[in-house]
Amino acid sequence: MNRREQISVEAILLRRLSRPRLAPYLDTAGSLQGAVRLYRWNVELSGAVYEALHIFEVVLRNAMDEQLCVWNAGQVDPTTGESHSSDWLLDPSILLERVVGRDLPEAKNRAGHSTRARPKDQRDPLHADILAALSMGTWRFLLPGRNDLGKQLLWDEALHHAFPHLRRPVHELERAVDGVYRLRNRVAHLEPLINSSIAAQLANMRTVIGAIDQDLLSWFASVEKIGATLKARPKP
Repeated sequence: MNRREQISVEAILLRRLSRPRLAPYLDTAGSLQGAVRLYRWNVELSGAVYEALHIFEVVLRNAMDEQLCVWNAGQVDPTTGESHSSDWLLDPSILLERVVGRDLPEAKNRAGHSTRARPKDQRDPLHADILAALSMGTWRFLLPGRNDLGKQLLWDEALHHAFPHLRRPVHELERAVDGVYRLRNRVAHLEPLINSSIAAQLANMRTVIGAIDQDLLSWFASVEKIGATLKARPKP
């Protein structure tokens, strides 16, 4: 591609992507050509982050879900005097119902939409359907924060078992999950990552995954592409 064709392509991108959209890249790169290179790199980085999030979020939710199932089965329903089932999503204890809040009915509603294509007698959402419909924010907010005795009780009696290799205070774990959660939202909304602390969030992913399973951490480190993409950032 010659210089004239290159400028033409960049001009098209400036128009179609819009100047406001390219403004952060123009400010950082100092030229339209550099901004386009940086924009393309940002797309690649977003893809690498999203790939890592696929692993991170599923591992996190499965580890926490497993312990909540065990804990819920040991809780007594005060209205019936009987123990709840292990399915905390379909038969939640009072505490879980309070802590999870509206996330649970919203997830059930989303799960119901996803099961409509099934045969009529199989359309009621199952545990796995609702689990997949919960947002990452649910898992973030289940971890104990300030002055929430309910969440602290869940941590002490159940959720700490999901992180057997945690060597840090739980508030640091919560902070790590929160950081990744915020990055996830940026990627989901196609926001620029060029001035974000992506390396710090990769470290947070490793912290959380390593607290769950050290062998899985080794595998994650071998397949994630964030580190290599960060090193490939185009020069100004």
